[in-house]
Amino acid sequence: MAFFDEARITVISGKGGNGCSSFRREKYIPKGGPDGGDGGKGGDVIAIHDKNLNSLINLKGKKIFSAQAGKAGSGKNMKGESGEDLMISLPNGTLVYADKTGELIGEITDINEKIVIAKGGKGGLGNARFKSSTNQSPRKFTEGEESDKRDIMLELRLIADVGLLGLPNAGKSTLINYITNSKSKIGSYAFTTLGPELGVMENDEKKITIADLPGIISGASEGQGLGIKFLKHAYRTRFLLHLVDGTEAIDKALISFDTIEKELDEFHLDFSNQKRWLCITKTDLIEEEKLSDILKAFQVKFPDLPIYPISSLKGEGLENLKEELFKQI
Repeated sequence: MAFFDEARITVISGKGGNGCSSFRREKYIPKGGPDGGDGGKGGDVIAIHDKNLNSLINLKGKKIFSAQAGKAGSGKNMKGESGEDLMISLPNGTLVYADKTGELIGEITDINEKIVIAKGGKGGLGNARFKSSTNQSPRKFTEGEESDKRDIMLELRLIADVGLLGLPNAGKSTLINYITNSKSKIGSYAFTTLGPELGVMENDEKKITIADLPGIISGASEGQGLGIKFLKHAYRTRFLLHLVDGTEAIDKALISFDTIEKELDEFHLDFSNQKRWLCITKTDLIEEEKLSDILKAFQVKFPDLPIYPISSLKGEGLENLKEELFKQI
């Protein structure tokens, strides 16, 4: 299933109901005063947090979202009913922009659970409002405010504790399937993962959300491959696990690590505050001497980088990795 992390929609708030021009006409009161009621307020369009969503798939195929108009006022000072608000359910981490200007309206999170995107029009005033000492029989009333129509761009940036980075086929999907409840697609070819996958790793005390991010290639920060579309998700993680295929030649493994780091450095978001660990993957397929050499090569070039050799297929090194992640997060 495709992962929907962007959507463009049009939202239209409800028009305000018109005020009423009416006069009291009852038996024995042939010339009563003005009694026209006010119109009701139009409904707002409101974005709300929905913890059960993790993509914008619920908006697929929907372009226009309209709230209900307010009802007109009536005689006997009866105010019109307000229009119902329209709620748009969005997942945690959704940024709401004005599409034409790029202005950020707000972000939906589990803390900021509600954003009014388009405010309903005010109801008009009935003629009873215009009675005065100099005008006892006003016929004046006002119409309700017009609706507010806005073009909106929604952008979901996953909020996860850990993001998995690596060139295509580095073993991210296999790892997340082993250590979490995810069912990420696995294949022995590049770009198996075409959309981010989320999994939850838990013990008796904690739950850690892990995002399997699609393979990033050289030029991703400029939009090459899946590029910018998924680098933005890496930014919202607190911790990055960088996976390198241990079956590669040592110089190629070092280059693959540098490739991802270069893309992070050149992206328009700052990744310097996120902790970074390295996992050498597929250790079940390489000899012990080769593993020792590749570990030494990375330790020499990156002396401060924690390194974990793992085999997701055989389960080797994963319990230690999980234990250390629980300590860190």
